[in-house]
Amino acid sequence: MVQDTDFAIAQRIFSVLSGILFGALLGVGFIVTPTLFNVLDDKQVAGMIAGEIFKNTSFFSLVVSVFLLIYANLLVKRELNHYKRIRWLLLSSICLTLIGTFVVQPMMIELRELALNQGAPVMQSPQAKSFGRLHQLSSALFTIEVLIYALIFWTSTKVCPRNG
Repeated sequence: MVQDTDFAIAQRIFSVLSGILFGALLGVGFIVTPTLFNVLDDKQVAGMIAGEIFKNTSFFSLVVSVFLLIYANLLVKRELNHYKRIRWLLLSSICLTLIGTFVVQPMMIELRELALNQGAPVMQSPQAKSFGRLHQLSSALFTIEVLIYALIFWTSTKVCPRNG
């Protein structure tokens, strides 16, 4: 027979994993990236490095998010019903990450490469306006994803009894 302490441990594991992902996203988006742009004189290089970091962070986020979604499903099957809402938040976050990673970022890379082939950094090229809009969209998607993970982490730290 499964005891309530087993459920508490399972919930704490979920909280730790979601906290690690939340912290990673927060660190990359709001500490590492601004530092790159403040330290490096060449903003084009800073942007390219930031793009690689965001790409790697996106893949990490997708792997952890899918694992957490599966884990949340198992917790719901064990009658830990407050994970039903968390599943929807995870699914939303996964969708945002997929859009950012496989739609927006490739479009930004294409514009940057086009500008570089024309001999100019993207922000000094005819593509600057389009790149800026995509960058704003990408930043908005990422910020929403971080906020969703803050909510997931916050919600998951509440240890609930079954049917709770």
